Amino acid sequence: MRSVRSSLRRRGALIAAGAAALVVAITAALMVNTGAAAATWKTLAGTPTCDCVLQNSKDNTYRAIFGYVSTANSAGTIAAGDNNKVVLNGGSTRSTAAEVTTRFEPGTHKATFATGWLAKDTAATWTVGGKTVTASWNKPTCGADVSLPASGNGSGPLIALIMAGVVAAFVFWRKRRKAA
Repeated sequence: MRSVRSSLRRRGALIAAGAAALVVAITAALMVNTGAAAATWKTLAGTPTCDCVLQNSKDNTYRAIFGYVSTANSAGTIAAGDNNKVVLNGGSTRSTAAEVTTRFEPGTHKATFATGWLAKDTAATWTVGGKTVTASWNKPTCGADVSLPASGNGSGPLIALIMAGVVAAFVFWRKRRKAA
């Protein structure tokens, strides 16, 4: 009877440790994506930019690489929508995957987002805060000094949960080892 109680106590402690690790992982995942609140803007204090494109000469497609220069003293946001969007002009490409930048920090920021692959005959215009910039196949090709934006794939919380499981498994293994 005593053995069963001690086994149940160990399991309870392991479950509590695993739950604590899970809570810590979830809290960390939520905290990673939070920052200081930014003001909501209607106009962009600065200019949107398209310094270069990434070309694929094999199938005559390109990705437009957009950035911006903000002359503001603090960060601001312009939500995606009518005042912050990419529009395709002419050509055979009808739609593109482009998650526009919505948070604007002071200074120069190259390659904050990119469009999906566009046909050579299609131009892409980013309109943000009343200002526009247009990308086309004829823009200079991006060099090695321009790193493409990492938009993420939403797997951060999943990775945090897996890490919490690993921590819980380690705690469980360690407790069993000490008990033996």
